Amino acid sequence: MPYIKDILIDVITDVGVSESSTSTDHALEDGEQISDHVQSDPITLSLTGTLYGDYEQKVLKLREYRQKGELFTFDYMTNYGNVLILNFNRDYTSSVKGGFNFTMTLKQVQLSKVAKTVAVKVPVKRQTKAVTKKGRKQLKKTVKSASKATTNKYKMPPKKYVNSTNITEERV
Repeated sequence: MPYIKDILIDVITDVGVSESSTSTDHALEDGEQISDHVQSDPITLSLTGTLYGDYEQKVLKLREYRQKGELFTFDYMTNYGNVLILNFNRDYTSSVKGGFNFTMTLKQVQLSKVAKTVAVKVPVKRQTKAVTKKGRKQLKKTVKSASKATTNKYKMPPKKYVNSTNITEERV
């Protein structure tokens, strides 16, 4: 009897297994195409079956497993580990008394591995300068105007001129 986690599936009428790969194709100048990378896609299972009896509890649990993305092992003809429920469809018909037909899609996922941390015994030299607080900087005082500074500091002595009467005058 097949189980999905802890739920007994009464009848499975059809199981479809899909295994595929994806390749990266590139066109060449002469019109040919090359494939340089192949990636394996996850295995997908399609189930068709029937649930009888206390099916309300089973539906609630299957819905919870799908919503939470819980992983489980599905063992039916072949063992598939790390499987989760992608969708779960119910068909209530008059041909099934006290139950319903269902279709379900399961997907096998791969879990990532946690990277190992490495402890370094030798201290690593710091390659950046330590942050310092320089506070408020004082600006240098500048001369207000160069022309005023020279005229106020240095005065030219008055020039003496000689005129025709041989009298010396001072002109400013």
